[in-house]
Formats: sequence, structure tokens, C-alpha cells
Amino acid sequence: MIPHLTDYRTARTALLGAAEQAGATLTSYPHPLLGPNGEALSTDSARFGAPVGEAHTVVMVSSGLHGVEGHAGNGLQQWLVADGRLATLPAGVAVVLIHAVNPYGMAWSRRVDHQNVDVNRNFLDFADLPANERYADVDPYLNPTGDTLDLDDTSYLQPLLAFWAEVGDDIAFRTISGGQYTHPRGIQFGGQQATWSRRTLEQIWTDHLAGATDALALDLHTGLGPLGRLTVFQTADEHEAAAQAGAAWFPEWLYRSSRTDTIDHGVMGPGFDEWAAGKLNSSAFVLEFGTHEPVGGIGVFRADNWLHSHGDPTSETGLTVRQRMRDFFFVEDEGWRRDVADAGLASLHAGLDGIIG
Repeated sequence: MIPHLTDYRTARTALLGAAEQAGATLTSYPHPLLGPNGEALSTDSARFGAPVGEAHTVVMVSSGLHGVEGHAGNGLQQWLVADGRLATLPAGVAVVLIHAVNPYGMAWSRRVDHQNVDVNRNFLDFADLPANERYADVDPYLNPTGDTLDLDDTSYLQPLLAFWAEVGDDIAFRTISGGQYTHPRGIQFGGQQATWSRRTLEQIWTDHLAGATDALALDLHTGLGPLGRLTVFQTADEHEAAAQAGAAWFPEWLYRSSRTDTIDHGVMGPGFDEWAAGKLNSSAFVLEFGTHEPVGGIGVFRADNWLHSHGDPTSETGLTVRQRMRDFFFVEDEGWRRDVADAGLASLHAGLDGIIG
């Protein structure tokens, strides 16, 4: 099973130590800010297999795009290193573990970055930002602005449920979860320029994919879906080779949406495909492990958003909110940790088997 929940610094040290001992080449990309205990923050890469310029196929396994979700991702990356396969890759193949794409969020127990940006809504062209027509209707309920917040008050759910009943499932879900670009202090804010995490990830792609002809991106997440169950998400049109590959590699887990039907804007997978276009063949998937019911998550996100705009993250209330965020995205239960390890490792092997052939 994956390791117990720890903190950013402990998790990072464990992964990089294991990767280095297993023969990986490590590179760090320092973040400009510090963690809650004054610790330095960085995104790190650990490369196994063929050196840069000698790999025709590169598999990237990333964690922490959504900050706090990186704890389970780190555990699965450690599990993959311990499995031993990365030490015996075929010639011309490399695997790059990317740890803590959003290290600030991982350290401070947030999904978003230091500018309140959901990095997984940030991979788009800012000259033509998508509109979220109804977000202003729900922002007052999702983004409290008072000096204090009752963490156990659920009265905000009543107007949200009324809105949901009015507009229906599709519009409600797009409004609340699809990203918005007009309320910088609101939830699911996608930013108005490229974030540090996006720029750093694109630099990692540049650094590690030189000379490659094929690349597979596997991004690790938690929070969505039934408890402990893996869903592999892909955004690709049916005729694309990547969609056909996904159906062959992940048949029991795959949920694919077309590029025009996806409810989310600015997500990393299509962003990677766009970055790779004309350079190499690409395919991108999200490996998502379920935790708790979504309604509970709304309250946790709401409190986190209030805390970092109007509260004190180091106060007693702040520590409570941060722990609730950690608990929502990492279930400290042996069964859940085992499910993540088993399904996660099986899906990672399936991706490796598929692209290596």
C-alpha cells in the first residue's frame, strides 16, 4: 500500500531519496515562496532510463498539479520506484517522475497555487478566455467574505441546491466545477496569465522530451469518484490515435470526453497535446482515485478559499481547515491506501506496456 499521509517536505525527501538510490537523475525547479514551516519549495523531476536525447519514448508520471492531492500521488510514485521496473527499462525509453507540480499547494494543503489559481484550468490561450456565464450567481455562496467563518455551517447549500434545481445538472456542474476567469478570489479560478506551475511544467517538458518521438503523460489526482476507485480520464476525439490507445490500455477504467464536449477549460492534458503538436506524438491521461462525496468537498473548498483570502492559515482555525483539506484528498485507511497502490500500479504498468509495445 502507499505510505501514510505526511507533509510536503517528508514526502519529497522520501521520494527523491528512493529515486536517487534506484539510479534516477534528479533535477529541481525552485519555487519563489516557502512552506508553512519555512521550508524551501520546488517541483522536482526524477528521470529513469535513457538520457535526454537518447530516448524515443518518454513516459511522464506527475503528482501535485492540484497541490494537496500530491500526497497520494507521491505515495504512488514511491510505490512505482519500489516496484523495480524503472531500473530495467528497454533501450530508448525513459520514465520521468514529476513531483509536486504545484508545491505551494501541496505544502499549504491547497488545491490551488499561491495566487489562488487552479493550475488545471490554466493551460489555455489567455487572449480568448472562456466565459462561465452563471458563476457570478453562485460566487456569494462559494466565496464567503466575512472576518469569521463557521466551519460547520451548511446553510450555503440551500441556495446552491436551488440554483442546481433551476438550471439542471449540466449547467450547474459546469458553473461550479468547470473553471472561471472573472473572480480571482473565487473557486476554480483559472488565472489570467500562465502560472509558475504551468511555466515550470512546460520547461520540464522541454528539458526531458528533446529528441523523443512519443510521449505519454499520466497525471495523478484524488478526490473524484467512489471511495478508492480508479477512473482514468482522457480528453480526446474518437478518431485520434490517442483515444484508440486509451481504449486499449485502460479499458476497465477509462472515461473519455471529446475536445468539444469537455466541461473543463484549461486542463493540463489538452494543454500538453497542444504544446506537443508538431514536435512529437502525445497522449495524456488523468489517473483519479475517489475519496469522499462531492457535497462534502464543496464545504472544504469554501473554507479553504475563505481562509487564504480573509483568515490566518497559521491560526487554530487555519490548521483545522488545512487538515480537513488533507483528509478530503487522502483517506487515512489501510483499505484505501491499498486500493490506490494496487489499481495505481496496475494502470501505470498498463500505460508503460501500451506505449512501449
